[in-house]
Amino acid sequence: MLKTFIARNLQREKIAVPVVILFLVLLAYGLLILSMGFYWDDWPFAWLLRFFGPSDFIEAFRPYRPLLGPIFAVTTTLFGGNPVAWQVIGLLTRFLLSLEVWFVFRLTWPAQKWNSLWVVFLFSVFPGYRQQWVALTHVNQELIPLLFLLASFAVTVYAIRSQRNRTALTVLALLLQVLGLFSTEYFFGLEILRFFLLVFIFYETFPEWKSALRKAGVSWLPYLIVWILNAAWTFAYHRSAAYNSYDITALSGPSMSLPGIGNEIINTFSLSAFTSWLEAFQPFAIIDGSLTQFVALSVLVVSGLVIFMFMRSKVAGLANLETAQSNTWSWQAMLMGLVGIFAGRLPSWAAGLPLKLEFDYDRFMLSIMLGASLFIVGLATFVLKDGKRKIVILSFLIGLSTAFQFTVANTFRRDWANQQDFFWQLAWRMPGLKKDTVLLTSELPLKYVSDLQVTAPLNWMYAPNLTERNMPYALLYIKTRFNSLLLPSLQPNEPVTFQYRTVPFLSSTSNAVVIYKDADGCLRVLDPVYGNAETVPGASYFLLNAIPLSDTRRIQADAPQPEMDKTLFGGEPEHGWCYFYEKAELARQQLDWEQVTKLYNQAQKNELSPSVPVENLVFIEAFANTGDADTALKLTDQTIKAQEILCPAIYTLWDRVLQSASAQSLNASAINQHIEESGCKR
Repeated sequence: MLKTFIARNLQREKIAVPVVILFLVLLAYGLLILSMGFYWDDWPFAWLLRFFGPSDFIEAFRPYRPLLGPIFAVTTTLFGGNPVAWQVIGLLTRFLLSLEVWFVFRLTWPAQKWNSLWVVFLFSVFPGYRQQWVALTHVNQELIPLLFLLASFAVTVYAIRSQRNRTALTVLALLLQVLGLFSTEYFFGLEILRFFLLVFIFYETFPEWKSALRKAGVSWLPYLIVWILNAAWTFAYHRSAAYNSYDITALSGPSMSLPGIGNEIINTFSLSAFTSWLEAFQPFAIIDGSLTQFVALSVLVVSGLVIFMFMRSKVAGLANLETAQSNTWSWQAMLMGLVGIFAGRLPSWAAGLPLKLEFDYDRFMLSIMLGASLFIVGLATFVLKDGKRKIVILSFLIGLSTAFQFTVANTFRRDWANQQDFFWQLAWRMPGLKKDTVLLTSELPLKYVSDLQVTAPLNWMYAPNLTERNMPYALLYIKTRFNSLLLPSLQPNEPVTFQYRTVPFLSSTSNAVVIYKDADGCLRVLDPVYGNAETVPGASYFLLNAIPLSDTRRIQADAPQPEMDKTLFGGEPEHGWCYFYEKAELARQQLDWEQVTKLYNQAQKNELSPSVPVENLVFIEAFANTGDADTALKLTDQTIKAQEILCPAIYTLWDRVLQSASAQSLNASAINQHIEESGCKR
């Protein structure tokens, strides 16, 4: 009975279509959300919310998008700052966006409802936009404004089709338009699509294009006025003293030259209309047999088959009815798709920002994906007509795109795990930090956050009870921030000051600790004695020149380990090699060589070994200083054999040991000869 009930209801379009859309959204974006967290600007926003409350967003967005702050304030008041909660909200928002597109196109082209549905499915999993999981940021900053704008489109076309309560509906559509356009400039260009929707609707009644255009222009006039007001307000605000973000740069410089414009047109069209879709093949370019690839293949097969069976069952009986008008529709879809692509690109182009299929520039694809989906379905309809070939190819493309989004989701999952791992290593190595400390590094092996974003969890970790409006800690990428207001130089006593949304940070380069972490190794604290330039061969000029600033006295070795919020940092991981290494470095900072050797012996007992050869150095020195020269030389040999480039660091270490009081029993010439015979030449 239940099976019959479900089957009967799935035959009803109003139930079946939302179910299939939700199924796609869950497969593409939802399979891993319990393992997702905060990324990019999520961290600063979550930190502001936790320590200063939702109302702080009003002031935080005043210099950027003053009407966006209230959206953040309302949603964070309602939903709080739990990362998984925001992932769920992101899924629901994406689902609602697809429903809105379906509603708009279903009313605009009632005779082409299945072609419209192809657009909706592709829009739902568009592979060019890959930031769905930056949920707290993008739900508020872009997806909610887009919800408003598409809702405005939906009310407009409904008002035209129904002819009832048209005035009231127009007022509602104008209000939604204001909410969609004035809160962010992302979707400014998309307003032109409303005009095309009206043209295509009126073309059914007025088959002459001139009459349809005139009728559409009259109906669009109120929205055009709001659009012009939005353009004037945006331009005026960007020119005002209150604004402090991206400038409008497209009106000057090489981007306005004919070659510049031509290059932009080609790049935007190729990336949006073709390359984005071709990228969906990427997870299967090389068969590696990984679990990720196996799951992605399963997602491809399941989603592709579901769409194929659903569309074949629906389209089969109606193909002849739609085919007669499909050729006209395909031209309309391609035209509107091209307009949507370039209109969606307009705001980011005006700000001089590049369009790329890489983080974080792929966020600009959000305003383009509707046009790109329209164009590809219009092109497929024109080339393949309506029939089995089209169903197979588009179903396969939807399956590929769904699988691609899953593989991107997995990179976000890994990055969240890497973030948590980094902060736990930081907690083990630095139980406490003096206030106003600046952590300097070249770059961390984290893909979806950078230095200023990591600054938020750093403060959350070391100042969990912050009440004053003054940020106590900062983390800066030296190469990115060097020679700027944030990091004027690498000389001592240079001011390091910046405004973190509404909270200032005030310190200097003399309060710095330099850290380093590559993808394979553990977190390291660099300093002029134990972690000098010889221990990071091949490091950047910027990192090497920052090492003299590193003051390990700012690390409070005797402080209790920070209490880590499990929602953000997870539970304490199993004590692997990096735990023992971080604790050994902390013990070395206190010159507790006995403790360092105990930690090494415990790691050996647990069958753990260094991640990279340089991590042996602390243990070599510890065994040498405690009289166990044999173990020290054994580790020296292993290090030289694994990474001969560390020879200068080996000699410096042993020179330091041999000059210490604890080295009286060591034979300096024999040790130097042993090192030389192991392959190190001075």
